[in-house]
Order: sequence, then C-alpha cells, then structure tokens
Amino acid sequence: MDNHVWKIYDLERVIADNVVTKITYGCESKGNKAMARTVGNIEISGSVEDDNFIPYENLTEEIVLGWVTSLIDTSIFEAENSSTMEQQRSERAAFLAAKTTEVGTPW
Repeated sequence: MDNHVWKIYDLERVIADNVVTKITYGCESKGNKAMARTVGNIEISGSVEDDNFIPYENLTEEIVLGWVTSLIDTSIFEAENSSTMEQQRSERAAFLAAKTTEVGTPW
C-alpha cells in the first residue's frame, strides 16, 4: 500500500501586511521500495480585512494544508505518484529477473 504525505514547502507573502499570496506544496509518497514526489504551487488572494483572516504568525502547516486540499483534487496527485511508483517497482522486478551475475563474498 502506498502512503501519501502532504507537506507545505514554502509560503510567499507581502511584507507590508503579511498576506500569503503563494503556497508551494508537495505530495510525498512511499511504499514497497518505491517513492515519488509531486510539487505544485497555488496563488491565493486575501486581505487583512477578511473575516477569517489568520495572522501570518498564527498559521500552521495544518491550516495551510487545509487551504491547499480545498483548492486541488489531491486524488489526482496521489494517483500520479502511485503510478510512478508502480512503474519503479515493475522496472526493479524486470531488472532482478534479468540479473545473471552477482558480486560479493561467501563469508
């Protein structure tokens, strides 16, 4: 089973009012000796006058991940990573099946 973990890598903000304008996020996936990562960016807008405005210093990764996952279809990214990892596993299996020599010592 593939494990998908969503992360926030970076935030871009306006210095004058600390309003976040761009989010760099990623989906990191691992499972059964394979791994993949998809990274994306989302541009957002807001204002300190918005009713639900959260000051920059009060933001958490969970809050920002909530913004991201409400704006994108996470299943697309997870499926893409799973497909990449399945290809990696298939290539590894083919390599091991075709292997005819080995290096090492018996002790």
